[in-house]
Amino acid sequence: MLVKNLTQKITGTAQIMTPSRLYSLYTNNELYFDRERLQRLLIKWHDAKVNSYLFTAFNGASVKDCFQLAEIEPIVEDLKKKLVPTEPNYSFIEENLKYFTDLLEQGYKYLVLDGQHRIDTLARYFNNEFHFKPEELIRFQVEGEKGTVDVAGKFEKLPEEIQNHLMYEIPLIVVMYQTGDLRELARIFITANSMMPMTKHEKRILNYNVLNRWLNDICLRDTNIKDMFQNIGSGMTGEHCLDNKGDTLFVAEMLLYINNNKYEGYDTDVLDDVFGPYPKGKVLISDADCDMTKRIMRTMADGCALYDKKKLNKFTKSSFYNLFYTFSFILQKGNIWGKKFDIDGRYKVIDEKLFVRWFFDQEFARINAPGTHTSFPTPFGKTKKQMHEWSFAKHNGDQKHSRKESVKGQGGSKFTFSEWARVQYLLNDLKDALIDLEKSNIITKVGSRTTMTRDAGLVALNIPLSKSDNIHIDEIVPVSRGGNRVTDNIQSLPALTNLHDGNRHRRSA
Repeated sequence: MLVKNLTQKITGTAQIMTPSRLYSLYTNNELYFDRERLQRLLIKWHDAKVNSYLFTAFNGASVKDCFQLAEIEPIVEDLKKKLVPTEPNYSFIEENLKYFTDLLEQGYKYLVLDGQHRIDTLARYFNNEFHFKPEELIRFQVEGEKGTVDVAGKFEKLPEEIQNHLMYEIPLIVVMYQTGDLRELARIFITANSMMPMTKHEKRILNYNVLNRWLNDICLRDTNIKDMFQNIGSGMTGEHCLDNKGDTLFVAEMLLYINNNKYEGYDTDVLDDVFGPYPKGKVLISDADCDMTKRIMRTMADGCALYDKKKLNKFTKSSFYNLFYTFSFILQKGNIWGKKFDIDGRYKVIDEKLFVRWFFDQEFARINAPGTHTSFPTPFGKTKKQMHEWSFAKHNGDQKHSRKESVKGQGGSKFTFSEWARVQYLLNDLKDALIDLEKSNIITKVGSRTTMTRDAGLVALNIPLSKSDNIHIDEIVPVSRGGNRVTDNIQSLPALTNLHDGNRHRRSA
């Protein structure tokens, strides 16, 4: 009886391929490695790992692991058939078709789903870039000849017969997929990867999701942001390790913070949903959330790029969260913390370098405040130190912000807070410094036009509606320089004059 799978979205076949064939595809640039959407970053294996894999491959167990490739041309043809106006997922299929068609036009034949490290290892070995040191002796004998050959050292040093055997007679299992889409192909890698265990975030970030592409775009293409993460002194470990795309985890967490200003780092279920293949809408991320997160990340990174590298290395990942929070208080309109002092979205940063320098001076003082550590005697007559539970340095240990408390004068704290002490400490330090930061031309106030509509402005200036064409309502002190659209700060100008003048201060009429 014929059984049909009604939910199958992907088809593939298994075949035997030689190392020579894989090496040829690699050297002819016919294999495409998508390390943003479908794979992890290529962190070259250390020598022990390379030796272990080559030993396995050349000593009879080459079929233990399979390579997984997607054949691009048949996938393109399949997607063309599916791209019909009545298809509910039309835009998704259209995006996939463009992706695979672009690869085809660039000359690629296969998209590598699993096996990039093994392919890289074989290529390095056949290119004589690696000195093979097998963990146990591998010995070959050419038929009809006396003596044996040990497979060790560089490939070029082996007799031609042994080279040909390794290139053309070692069987490798390759699973070739002829249909599928980016979402399903990413799942193959996530579920198949076993040579190097993946972190939870690596699996999360490989899901087909427009936000994951946004995260990768920020972290992989912005020079200053990449430089900033590479110069964080410590803390980029575990899931936050840069080898595990931990920079995207940092940005993902800050995106959720911008969404409601209450995100706490241990809420991984929300991360899984927002960045999963099929988000259920636990949190709705807007374009405005993305834009603000990107703006703050770029502002941070631009300032850090001009900050002393040795001093930057003194600070851990926690301080970079704090820098983000500090920027958000004044740059994000509606930020719940900034609203406490009516500073949310009310400023823009003029000098990123000086702002970052001010911040790290403050951060250094917070972390090392007198009273941060307390001493206690041990039963053995020694004295040890530990961080005070109410110290800012202790609060920097994690993102469980709502539980953080502080008492003025205890643990080096300048303030008393019953909750969210770490965030509120940063907020109050910023609030106390605003006047000096503004006087130093590091930040400047940003005004608003929301206080008065254009129509209300026309009436306030006694301009009849019939004569309002080509008239602009202009702020004497520009909004970009802290001016608001209020009666005492507006005047009418011909449209062309206003556009020409730009955001300069003007003499009041």
